[in-house]
Amino acid sequence: MESYIAEWLNLALRWLHVITAITWVGSSFYFNRIDRSFRPPVPPVDRVSGQLWSIHGGSIYNYSRYPLGPGYVPERLKWSKWESLSTWVSGAGLLAVVYWWGASINLVAGGADSLGPAAAILASIASIIGGWVVYDVLCRVIASDKVLSLVIAVLISVAIWGFTHLFSGKAAYLHAGIVMATIMAGNVWFVILPGQKKMLEAMRDGTIDKFDVGADAKRRNYHNNYLTLPVVFAMIAGHFPMTYGHPYGWQGFILISGAGVAIRHFFNTMHAGDAQPRWIAAGIALGVAAMVLLAPPGLLDRQGTISRPGNVDVSKVAAVLQTRCAVCHAQKPTMEGFTEAPKGFVLDSMEKAARNAQKIQQMAVATDVMPPANLTGITEDERKLLAQWIAAGAPAK
Repeated sequence: MESYIAEWLNLALRWLHVITAITWVGSSFYFNRIDRSFRPPVPPVDRVSGQLWSIHGGSIYNYSRYPLGPGYVPERLKWSKWESLSTWVSGAGLLAVVYWWGASINLVAGGADSLGPAAAILASIASIIGGWVVYDVLCRVIASDKVLSLVIAVLISVAIWGFTHLFSGKAAYLHAGIVMATIMAGNVWFVILPGQKKMLEAMRDGTIDKFDVGADAKRRNYHNNYLTLPVVFAMIAGHFPMTYGHPYGWQGFILISGAGVAIRHFFNTMHAGDAQPRWIAAGIALGVAAMVLLAPPGLLDRQGTISRPGNVDVSKVAAVLQTRCAVCHAQKPTMEGFTEAPKGFVLDSMEKAARNAQKIQQMAVATDVMPPANLTGITEDERKLLAQWIAAGAPAK
């Protein structure tokens, strides 16, 4: 029953998280596009610093930007705030259900020196809170935008490296993502929104002409703009064990995140009327570098031991699959905490295993992703045996 409830919580929170994230990212990209597309109005309009004419859905729209307000506070003012909070809350809930509730399977790295479940959960919480605190302090003490951006990039790189030593590969990627997402949500609620409220107060009391309209808020919005795609990658990377399961997965994360930043910058230049395609080329180059870096050395090493595929002892392969894999991946798992095969992936017979040989190769040969935290104690020799069996065509008999 507990496992069933956890699966439904996982589904509900994941669905909610995707919906709210689409809303937040969509509105963020939309407003950044509009902001960079404004041009000085012709003829000039009082208090308006930029205008944008746009067509969509059979209508023509005119957007005007009022840096100091239109001279009054509009009665109905649309705020963009709940999208960020609901995205962060649903993501935190998903983290708790999948990685804290299932810490022994999904969070811990495995191995003799790895953290226990309780210590890993504490490290997870500390990293999220600490990430925001460190970032916020840096924003307050570093005046140069370029220096600050470089320091943030370095610290995020150090963080993903550290996470790969504390947590499982999949959890490491996720934590890098949620730390960045926490920074983004914190920027909205602790800096940008308070700044906007102070601006409205200055408009009401007539001091808006002397008001600093929020250089810090613009700075934080700038960071949010460039962090968005690395966060999105961190959220989807769990479907690709070839990335987080690689020994150099943390470097791959940096390269792919850098590609996202480069591509985002291209769109920013395009919206500003000065498209610079070299940033697309830079993004592609970083992606190709990641593809080369993440070529599976485990697969090459293990298959390099193959002498003659015909010599594979299928009975030994069956024993490995039965003792190391089928305790979880079976119609009726015997591993404590499992009431059904994860993701419906069943390996309790050689025929079923043969049909799923490529998945086994990806998860247990090319990478060490499975078993999670090496719960069943599979050995390197056993992984090599699986590699031999797959290279021989994955015979069922």
